[in-house]
Amino acid sequence: MTLSRENQKFVRELFSYYYKVAPIKLPKDLSSREFAFQTLDSEVYVRHMSFMSETEVRTYLILNTPKQAYYSTAKYLNPAAPDFSEAVWQGSELMFDIDSDKLPNCQTISIGGVVEVVTDSCIEAAKNSLDRLVYILEQHLGFSEGELLIYFSGNRGFHVVVATEDPEWLGLSSTHRLEIVDYITARSINIKRIFGAVPKKKIKPAPPNISDGGWRSLIAKFGEGSEISDEVVRKVAVAVDPVVTQDVSRLVRIPNSINGKSGLPARLLKVDNISEFKLDSSLSPYDGYAIVKPGVSFEGPLLGREVKLVKDVATKVDIDIALYLVLNNLASILRYSLNHVKKLDEYHH
Repeated sequence: MTLSRENQKFVRELFSYYYKVAPIKLPKDLSSREFAFQTLDSEVYVRHMSFMSETEVRTYLILNTPKQAYYSTAKYLNPAAPDFSEAVWQGSELMFDIDSDKLPNCQTISIGGVVEVVTDSCIEAAKNSLDRLVYILEQHLGFSEGELLIYFSGNRGFHVVVATEDPEWLGLSSTHRLEIVDYITARSINIKRIFGAVPKKKIKPAPPNISDGGWRSLIAKFGEGSEISDEVVRKVAVAVDPVVTQDVSRLVRIPNSINGKSGLPARLLKVDNISEFKLDSSLSPYDGYAIVKPGVSFEGPLLGREVKLVKDVATKVDIDIALYLVLNNLASILRYSLNHVKKLDEYHH
């Protein structure tokens, strides 16, 4: 989905201004990570890049304004090597991906049959899943809050990266990572084992208690007083993408970099403010307006505001709405006024 020259110019200017002040979050050992970027004018990814400092990364972002920006969860001896075997893998951080549109009962809104926008109810469901995931990582797997990198993807879901330095966790194989997914998603849970063994069939098993450990404690914590059942297990389970977690060479979006599908930064979150997160214009660093020519007609909520578009009719919209439409080829930019770019805090409040 290639943007027109005028639309590209608009996006490049906004992205470049943002990266001059963006609180991008990079790993301490960035020199051992592979970096990858999707170009703005094509679907091509530039891979196998390496940098020695945050200044080098920021300079690249300002000058090249990529549509998407990533670094590897893997650590390599030679991160710029074009072949995995030549890169010499040193271990990989654990990554979890929760997509709100993949959760049960998520209702999306279509814009012109081109883009599906997630609703507030979808984001709320994803936040609840994120709460349960963080609880499992801290209380069941023993990671500290400081080891968890939690952030909004910038579009429709959340990522959690376990940025541990423990060599045993970093060295886990794909098979072992998939076993963790099995536990979190309840994919391998035998409900009879959750009940626990009882000496006689007529004896009712004890209800789950948070001190029981394992899945009994999860049901006690998140099952809302329900008895153990397949339905309750499904509700408590966290729907993470198994492909993402088991991949030891996975790329992770640079926290606080811009998501090229929405124009919103992938904002870092703290554990205690996950519940306050809202998918709306407060996430955007841009202040201003634009006149756009919509390619589709649409009336409904977008980034927390009601938007009305009539195909081919010039319309004035806030500049973050214009950026969203342009990135998705839903409108052409006619003119715009960028008042300023807000300097965002590292963590979204």
